[in-house]
Amino acid sequence: MTLLNPAALGRGLVPLLLAAAAQAHSPYLKPNDFNPAAQRRHVTVEASFAEGDLRPDVAMKSDAFQVTGPDGRRQPLTPAAVLKDASYLEVPLAAGEGTYLVSSGVRKGRLAPAVLRQGQVHFVEASQERQPGDTPIEVQSLTRADVYVTRGKPSDGTFDAEGVGIYPLSKPYALYAGEPVTVRVREHQQALAGQTLTVITDGQAYARHKQPERDLRTDAAGEVSFTPQTAGLYLLQVRVRRPSPDNAALWLSHTATLTLEVQPQP
Repeated sequence: MTLLNPAALGRGLVPLLLAAAAQAHSPYLKPNDFNPAAQRRHVTVEASFAEGDLRPDVAMKSDAFQVTGPDGRRQPLTPAAVLKDASYLEVPLAAGEGTYLVSSGVRKGRLAPAVLRQGQVHFVEASQERQPGDTPIEVQSLTRADVYVTRGKPSDGTFDAEGVGIYPLSKPYALYAGEPVTVRVREHQQALAGQTLTVITDGQAYARHKQPERDLRTDAAGEVSFTPQTAGLYLLQVRVRRPSPDNAALWLSHTATLTLEVQPQP
């Protein structure tokens, strides 16, 4: 597994890991075209962290950016530009027509101080914030962001990836407003039941009727469905926290996102 050197995250990401309020920041990948024409040979993908609408706030950096083509071959990606607020990938669609998976890979973040309080993880910045009965721990952040792009004629197939991930069971290139979307949350090909999946609707800064974030629960098969009411971009996010199997004082916080484009009814 290729993991990011923590120093490469940059100072701008430190508040995201230490402050509880900043946990709302979500990693995302946003292509300039989800369904490019067959003759188009690349897409440009924005990689960043945002809170709410998918507006870049803190640049995403990763040693594991990659694209998997419809032929199943995986190719590493190097950002064409890294700015303060976003990184930009020029993703080649070299395997011809079909569906591609663009991913940040699993990114290893900083260790953040926290406590276990009544079985729940609470982030703390100073010892004064601790309460009697708290158990001090550290939390290791592991994040992954995915998006599917289809060049020309779609191809069906699953892309296995490491770590916790969100996998569309509905065809990601044919999602329409008013129709259900189903995804599965899994880790190393194993379904994760009882996990909270958050649905974030983009464009709320301009929406007359706001669509708040929705928390849904995966079933025994790790699956969950929702029906988008409007066309636009949606970010799905799941966060799985558990103690490390080798160290009870170290918790692993896996965050995975999937960006989807929902089209208007034809």
